[in-house]
Amino acid sequence: MATRTTHVIQHVAFEHAGVIGNALRARGHALQVFQAGVDDLAPVANDPADLLLVLGGPIGVYETEAYPWLEAEIDLIRQRLAAGGKMIGVCLGAQLIARAAGARVYPGTREIGWAPVSPTPAGQDSALVELAAARWEVLHWHGDTFDLPPGAQLLASTAAVQHQAYAIGNQVLALQFHPEVMPRDIEAWLIGHTVELAKAGIDPRTIRARTAEVGATVAAAGERMFARSLEEAGL
Repeated sequence: MATRTTHVIQHVAFEHAGVIGNALRARGHALQVFQAGVDDLAPVANDPADLLLVLGGPIGVYETEAYPWLEAEIDLIRQRLAAGGKMIGVCLGAQLIARAAGARVYPGTREIGWAPVSPTPAGQDSALVELAAARWEVLHWHGDTFDLPPGAQLLASTAAVQHQAYAIGNQVLALQFHPEVMPRDIEAWLIGHTVELAKAGIDPRTIRARTAEVGATVAAAGERMFARSLEEAGL
C-alpha cells in the first residue's frame, strides 16, 4: 500500500514520468497526474503531495501570452519552493522551477539526440553519478536554457549548454535532459516532435538507431539515479 504521494504535472502525454514513476512506485508512492492547461491544479497547491514532479514539453516558460496558464503553474511552483516542498523537474520542468526561483529562462542552443553530459564535482558527488554506468549519455531535447537559480548548485553541463542539471539543497533536483525516457516510448517522441525534427534537419532514424543501442542502459541508470535521489531526499 502506498504511504506517500507524488503529484505529476504533465505537459504532453508522451513525456510522462517513465522510469521516475518506476522509482517512485517502488518506494511506495502513489502518482496523481495533472495535465497542464487542462486540469485544475488547485489540488496540487491546496493539498501538497510529498513530491511534485514537473515534466517536459515543447513550449517556452516565457510564452505566457500564448499559454496564460503558465503563470499559475509558475506561481504554484514558487509557493512550493517557499514552503520547502520537494520537487523534481525535467526539461521544461527544470526551466519552470528556475523561473519560479527568480532565474531567467530564454532561447539557447538546440540539442536533440543522444549525447553525454559532463558532471561537475558536485554532480559526481550526487545521485547523478549513477549515470556513469551509461557513460553519462542521455537524451537531449530542448531549445531553451536558463540561468542558475539563486542558491542552486550546478551538477552537469555540455559544451553548448552550461546549465544541464542543478540541485537546490535536497529540496530540488532539476534536469535539462531526459534520463526518464523508456526506449519503448521513443517512437511517440519521434511522432510528437516530427515538425521540430524536420525544422532542425534531424533524421528520426538516427535517434531511433541510437535508442536501440543505448536506451535500455540509460533508462536503467536513470532509474537508479532517481531512486538514489529519492532516498537522499527522504522520500
